[in-house]
Amino acid sequence: MNFTSLVTLIAIILIYSWQASRNSTAGGASTWEHFKPSFKRYSGFRELLLFVGFMLFYKFSRALAIGDEATAFANAQKVIEWEEGLGILYELQIQQHFLDSTLLFKFINFVYIKLHIPATIIFFAWLFYKKREHYLFIRNGFLVANVITLFFFVGFPCAPPRMLNGDEINKYAILGLEILSNLKAIGIDLKEGYVDTLLKISEINLYKGVNSKLFNQFAAMPSMHFGNALLIAYGLYLYSKNKFTRIIAWLYPVSVLFVIVITANHFFLDAVLGGIIVLIPYLGMILLERFYPNLKERFRGSDAFVQNISEDK
Repeated sequence: MNFTSLVTLIAIILIYSWQASRNSTAGGASTWEHFKPSFKRYSGFRELLLFVGFMLFYKFSRALAIGDEATAFANAQKVIEWEEGLGILYELQIQQHFLDSTLLFKFINFVYIKLHIPATIIFFAWLFYKKREHYLFIRNGFLVANVITLFFFVGFPCAPPRMLNGDEINKYAILGLEILSNLKAIGIDLKEGYVDTLLKISEINLYKGVNSKLFNQFAAMPSMHFGNALLIAYGLYLYSKNKFTRIIAWLYPVSVLFVIVITANHFFLDAVLGGIIVLIPYLGMILLERFYPNLKERFRGSDAFVQNISEDK
């Protein structure tokens, strides 16, 4: 969890606490009641601890899942060959089209590094306090989907496009040049490769120092930046009463797709797989509920929980 995410959490707590203090005379449990230390099931404090714990686990497990360098670059070559076969190998052209826009890239790099987790936190905070009858179902699917990705990081480590170049600052330059040479030999000419805009424009070095320990360098496939953005958009579309919000929500995953491609942090296929993985748990839960109705309470919460939602609002 980065500093921006921590500030977002604190801001959410303060906003809802202030709102609760204004509405405390209305009766029922105030919003603050959900934030005070309580390990009661479904309490806001417990959910907050769950998310913080999961994020720490996710970061730690991603570090353990770092794959072999040679395998990661070989898999990146496979992804490029697959995209060439599908006719969607356009990441390099898109990036090169915007390379002269330094200010644009500085903004986009900031968005890529800083805003992914805060946006997810804000979505789940909104879901918990405004649409809690749907919160557990969406939360459970989110957790399962992100655990699934860890198996891909272990079984299919993949170098991101930004590593495929001959930049000597990139400690993987030799491997990157080798892949570019291999691709050229089979008719896929990526010229000098992709530009690592984080490093070259925003001077964010993910290859050494603290940043290298916070990021799994070979976790390009799948892209949960896009997968989680798709989940947020779909959740807003389903549960928001505001028609404008429901429409504008779809711009979020589209913009995230643009960000991860133009910064050369992911391939298009990474985003496709991320979107599929996000949907799998929900389809699985819906099917299981049909065959085993008793699982509905585990997936969505007890009837008592759902019935008491209105008392907390």
